[in-house]
Amino acid sequence: MTNSSQECPLSWPDQRRNLILFACCTGMLYLAAPVLYVGVTQASLCDKLGADTRTANLPATFYFAMTAMPALIAWWSPYVSALKRNLLFCYGVAALMLGLTAVTLSLPVANHIKVAIVVLQGGVSGAAMPAAIAFLWEALGRGSSEARRGLALSLAFGVGPILAVVGSAIQTWLLGGELFGYRLPGKDYPWNFITLFGIGSPVMLFAALLSQFFVVPPVEREVEREPASSVLGLLIGLPLMFMAVGAMQMASVTANESIRIVGYGAGIVAAIAFVIHFRTILSQRILLVATIVTILVYSGNVIPSNMNLYSSEVLGESPAKYAGLMNMMRFAFKVVAGLFLGWLLTRTNPRAGILATSSLFLAAQLWAMFVTGPYYLLAIGIFGAGELVGVYAPNYILSASRPDELRKNMAFVTMLMVPAAPAGYLYGALVDMAKTNKWSILGMSNSAFGFRLSFLVCALFITMGIIIAIVALPKQPKVKG
Repeated sequence: MTNSSQECPLSWPDQRRNLILFACCTGMLYLAAPVLYVGVTQASLCDKLGADTRTANLPATFYFAMTAMPALIAWWSPYVSALKRNLLFCYGVAALMLGLTAVTLSLPVANHIKVAIVVLQGGVSGAAMPAAIAFLWEALGRGSSEARRGLALSLAFGVGPILAVVGSAIQTWLLGGELFGYRLPGKDYPWNFITLFGIGSPVMLFAALLSQFFVVPPVEREVEREPASSVLGLLIGLPLMFMAVGAMQMASVTANESIRIVGYGAGIVAAIAFVIHFRTILSQRILLVATIVTILVYSGNVIPSNMNLYSSEVLGESPAKYAGLMNMMRFAFKVVAGLFLGWLLTRTNPRAGILATSSLFLAAQLWAMFVTGPYYLLAIGIFGAGELVGVYAPNYILSASRPDELRKNMAFVTMLMVPAAPAGYLYGALVDMAKTNKWSILGMSNSAFGFRLSFLVCALFITMGIIIAIVALPKQPKVKG
């Protein structure tokens, strides 16, 4: 039996170097989290620019939709020798887009153009950052032994989020939020958002520099790039997926049901094309079940936009005022959870990590549904801890992968956010539908009912994922070589 648990050929000093670099590169992502964790900040900015709830959810929707790109990048550049170059490219593109967003916000152009750039930044980040993360996972898989990964994950996702807390504190200061009962003055709009996006650009450039110091053990024989016909499913699925999202948005604006039907059709065909492309992975039972579980739980990744926008209902303030504080709590909880979950992995099994993080995700939605007032903000903290499912679901699939399948499988993992992307649009649409149709219960405002309904739907998706994981996922995933 062959799997990813084979001993690493590198010496301990080289492995230690890779573990530290993995943590440092991850730390840079966390430092720029207020703008790279697409959702809360972008939704607040779109709201400030006059967008409706559906449109405010579009940056997060396109972020997750674009996570299909790493699979295409993995096909275009399958060579182990190009691993560091690929990391340089991904971080560089992210830095360029953040800089472009900051410049656009400073220009005297129409708000709808600025909204379009914010949506584009979400999409570009969705392509570049998951691809960088997939390559980081490959660097970890090739450059360290499995026995030391618990330490790496604890360091990267336990200590790393401290930098996200720092970044969120800066965001709170810039946007004029409240911190420990003290109201910060903030900077004037739009310079608060311009500065926030502008800071993220050099942070990503520094990550690009760090990534060039990884020690990657050479392989005896490089994997050759497959013919274009082998990625036909991706080439068909990607444009159809964007057509589906665009058609749904256009249908909402024009109230044209024919366009909505076209969107549904494009989405179904895109899903079929993606399944055909990854049929070799999905034909393995363990990976198939892990895929279903991950997609269902990942539907929780696109709820933060609504959690932020709902603050105007429960706290009576502009969502932008709480964006920084929410991100601080999100990552402060992640620090504690990251340290604990890294320890848990060394004591239990890969499935335990998925179940623990999924349960936290579920708890966050239940808290958001039933708690009001200042204590509502704890929901985003609990959510941040559960967000580490994005670490432990990939770790499960990494443990179930053969060494020769690492790059393709980890690129596939990043793409599992794609089927979850429409959930973000659904959550926003539920709120707008509640407002339009004047839905209410127990004296709630139409808007409050819509937000709580979106939290309930999200909780149902996550619950289904937890049940399937308990019933059908083995504790220790292994595949036959």
